Amino acid sequence: MFRLVMRYLTRPILKDLSRKLVFLSGPRQVGKSTLARSLIHSPSQYLNWDIPSDRKIIRDISWLKKDGLVVLDELPKFLKWKNFLKGVIDEYGNTPPLLVTASARLETFKRGGDALTGRTYMYHLHPIDPLEAVEHFGAKDTFEACQKLIRTGGFPEAFLNPNEAARLREDRLQMVVREDIRDLSMISELRGMQLLIDLLRDRVGGTINYSNLASDVGVSAPTIKKWIELLERLFVIFLIHPYSRNIARSIRKEPKVYFYDCAAATNGEGATFENLVGLTLLKWIQFSNDSVGTRYGLSYFRDKDKHEVDFVVTSGLKPLALVEVKRGDDTLHPGLVYLKKILPTCKAFQIVNARIKRQERLDIQTLSVADIRELRVVLEKRE
Repeated sequence: MFRLVMRYLTRPILKDLSRKLVFLSGPRQVGKSTLARSLIHSPSQYLNWDIPSDRKIIRDISWLKKDGLVVLDELPKFLKWKNFLKGVIDEYGNTPPLLVTASARLETFKRGGDALTGRTYMYHLHPIDPLEAVEHFGAKDTFEACQKLIRTGGFPEAFLNPNEAARLREDRLQMVVREDIRDLSMISELRGMQLLIDLLRDRVGGTINYSNLASDVGVSAPTIKKWIELLERLFVIFLIHPYSRNIARSIRKEPKVYFYDCAAATNGEGATFENLVGLTLLKWIQFSNDSVGTRYGLSYFRDKDKHEVDFVVTSGLKPLALVEVKRGDDTLHPGLVYLKKILPTCKAFQIVNARIKRQERLDIQTLSVADIRELRVVLEKRE
């Protein structure tokens, strides 16, 4: 029997498995298999598509039907996995409950309009954030957790073994290039993809220009866009796009790039800290969307007059919160003051990577990263 590994998704997944098939996706080595194994009663109920003997059991649908939860790990590597799952659900319903995991995005499956529509739930497992570090990984407090996350990133093995974090990160990125990208896209120019990853690591928190990247890598702009979409699909990076609804002069269209491993940035500790806050916001947003059905989103703001704010949290089309990230200075950021005047009903926060007392000026709260929980409170006050 596996020991129950508590992660922030443990209870929601257990609850939903009693009703529907559950998909769990997320980056390589983020803990999907460990979490999935901890939910089952017997090793025989864990089936990995990468293992030939397990693959035969899966294709023959010969797992025990009256046993507890069955985990089908990396099932989307099966070419006909969608039709396969349709057949399983049509014949057996939710007996036994199924948990399907993958290291690539499964959202396209939800848009299919097929027989499983309305019969599945989707969850995204993210790296450790400051609150989860305290609640489940023994961190002293959120401030100390943030400092450790900046150094190690939030992948569990690296977080628990800080001296190995850099080595584990490089191995993971190499594995994505050598195996996942090759399997999914048959890309022959893997050295070009590796160069692209290195260039993006030096642009964390900045906007990306496909033409400029294409020139640096030596391929076409459409190829760069295709490769970036693939890196998104594999949970290596995430992009956020500019917020501009009902705001004249907000004309920037380029997305900003961040990594799921917040410590992957090579352009300074400020970029790493910004990446950590952005990833934490994205994690909370996706958890709310997955578990409750909210429509939260994450954008940034920058106009042609160079007013900018790092993050804009939205609910549908409505701006909900403005978040500016500062490495150590608690002086109010001019772009945040400007945008707060335009969007007076939005909550506005400036997050500082220092132990400071909470302040409120011009209806903007300045918080230490130790108080980052306040941002989650905003998302939990659902309309």
